[in-house]
Amino acid sequence: MILPYSIPATTLYAATFFIVAMLLLILLRTRLRLRQRRQKHALQEQVQQFFDEWLSQALMGDVSANTAFTIPDLLQPGRRNSFARQYAIGQLINTKKNLIGLAARNIIWLYEQMGLQTDSIAQFRHRKWHKKARGIYELYMMEQAGMQQKINRYTNSRNEHVRMEAQIAVLAFAGFNGLHFLDTLTRPMSHWQQLRLIDQLTPLDPGNFDHLANWLKSPNPDVVVFTLKLTDLYQQLQVREEVIACLQSPNAGIRAHAIRALIRVGNEDTPAVLVKQYRAETTANKPIVLQSLENMATDRELPFLLQLLDNPDPAVKLQGSRIILKCCSNGALLLEQRAHHGAPVHKQIFLHIKNGVTV
Repeated sequence: MILPYSIPATTLYAATFFIVAMLLLILLRTRLRLRQRRQKHALQEQVQQFFDEWLSQALMGDVSANTAFTIPDLLQPGRRNSFARQYAIGQLINTKKNLIGLAARNIIWLYEQMGLQTDSIAQFRHRKWHKKARGIYELYMMEQAGMQQKINRYTNSRNEHVRMEAQIAVLAFAGFNGLHFLDTLTRPMSHWQQLRLIDQLTPLDPGNFDHLANWLKSPNPDVVVFTLKLTDLYQQLQVREEVIACLQSPNAGIRAHAIRALIRVGNEDTPAVLVKQYRAETTANKPIVLQSLENMATDRELPFLLQLLDNPDPAVKLQGSRIILKCCSNGALLLEQRAHHGAPVHKQIFLHIKNGVTV
């Protein structure tokens, strides 16, 4: 007799067989993974041993001239050795980062002698974005300038990571002349990418800035912001009028960077421009205007600065008082008079700035 709620024995057997089969499969896959990891680790150790022996000799002199060199079997070109060769590229790049001069050239020589640039080019040509970005990185790190023109085409790539690496690459190859990609850039430039580009340019001697005026008029707001940062960093006085024109931009970020740039490229008329800008600015940008005035204001801005002392915001009062004390010829006397005859807050502010205490 079959009970109404009993499970047929065949079903139990099938379920048991399925569970056992899955457990065996999991154990088999785990064993294969561990075996692959051990093999990769052993391969990495062999590659590292080769480099340790080679680098200990090569980095002491010039190996690029008539040096006999034999590629080990595990690093011969071919799909079978792709993992070892990719690991070798990574090791060479990491080593080169800490070297300059002849030692760095020796690393590049080894990279080329082993034909590793073909692996990097294959990565660069790959359809997957992360492989393409990695290929670009390897090529510019190993100074393969012959690939510059092909990499140039990706400075406006749809993929953010490929675009970032390509922009870094053209600067690595061409220095300031590589900034020409800004002429046609329509994609965004993140704040992080702008920092990376500036970091790439910082060690270099300032180059050609003839295109600054055009970049400041770019329809791409990120290009304008980046150009304003360059204008500020390298004090490019020739684009002062273009920077002032950026104050009329509907983009608050562009205006903020233009205000900061004017500290470095402004002239005696700039404080008046900033005073006028303050009245039209957003709440977020007004403190930036005051920070700029703290470096540029004169006695001519005193009427405006005195108005700040009546602002209901204590932070504005404090910043206005600092500017008066720092920039106006009789600033200390004016603030002292206001402290004696004005509201109690003016006395507190005066004591703060007189004693150099920030709040």
